Amino acid sequence: MQKQRITVGYVELTDEESEELFEKVRKDKGIKGYAELQGLMEDFDSRVIEPQEERVFELLGEEADSTKSYQEIRYIEVFNKLEKDSSYHIKSSIQE
Repeated sequence: MQKQRITVGYVELTDEESEELFEKVRKDKGIKGYAELQGLMEDFDSRVIEPQEERVFELLGEEADSTKSYQEIRYIEVFNKLEKDSSYHIKSSIQE
């Protein structure tokens, strides 16, 4: 089975994200390959869930520099755009 990058909606997943999505969908839907996953994703859309910023000051109190912020992990949500179905959350591998 050859691995490939999967595109869901407007988001092209990285190799790592594609592999994580494949593993989740394989367990849920019983697919056997990446081509089958890409075909299934034609009915799905995705969105990037940005982290909610929490100020370091709120976490550490007066010891923190009040100009810095704390970033949590970004996720990609993959969901069926045509009907209520399973949705998947995978960790975004691109962090800035």
